[in-house]
Amino acid sequence: MGERLQGKAAIVTGAGSGIGRACVLRFLQEGAAIVATDIHASALAKLAREVAQAGGQLVTVAGDVTRQEDVAAIVDTAIAACGRLDVLVNSAGITARNVRAEADFAERWEAVMRVNVKGTLLMCHAAVEAMRRNGGGSIVNLASVMGTVGYPTHLPFSDGFNAYPQSKGAVIQMTRDMGVRLAAEGIRVNAVCPGFIYTALTENVTSNPEIHEVMQRSHPIGRMGSAEEVANVIAFLASDEASFVAGAVWAVDGGYTAQ
Repeated sequence: MGERLQGKAAIVTGAGSGIGRACVLRFLQEGAAIVATDIHASALAKLAREVAQAGGQLVTVAGDVTRQEDVAAIVDTAIAACGRLDVLVNSAGITARNVRAEADFAERWEAVMRVNVKGTLLMCHAAVEAMRRNGGGSIVNLASVMGTVGYPTHLPFSDGFNAYPQSKGAVIQMTRDMGVRLAAEGIRVNAVCPGFIYTALTENVTSNPEIHEVMQRSHPIGRMGSAEEVANVIAFLASDEASFVAGAVWAVDGGYTAQ
């Protein structure tokens, strides 16, 4: 690993698991100072212990990205700890499967849109204000291949009213609109669209062998991806090596959307 993020201060949301966690570990390897945030304080504590045992340093702050006061506290923590904010990774996200079983359709839809869309929007808005004081920065939003295509009909994930692809489509459009508006200020906003990745969000479907096999075969590369593979791309987009990448949407999907 290199030091492509040396001297950079970053916030990673959804840092307690999955792609967010992988980003924290990769960013630390690349020399960044990290403020890791998640709604689950216990997951953050576990991550902080792991980083400390490896000889690293990590600032953590539990918070809900859908609450404006929590978002402000997250950004304030980064400024207090690091003196600046250069990078934001918006990895916090849920699917309808994460909402309580008793919830009705409308409640599930609202919960997913609140975290995936409103949470991303609020974090971007607060981060941009901080990045302007630096004269620039980089934001990487987590979208999904399902923000660009519909759920495949051979998988039992949607009846056409699943909020997840709708929310990720909104994240893509948010990224493009912010990307073209903020590029002139030196703030690059990009998104990654992972295919099916082994994370906590997919555990309850990959546990079914038949569905798991179909999910693997859905990618021309012949398998699902890892959180670390997505974090590799995010680390590049966050770095100065991606200085001419703005308003872009990168597929990290083993060829899924190229079919």
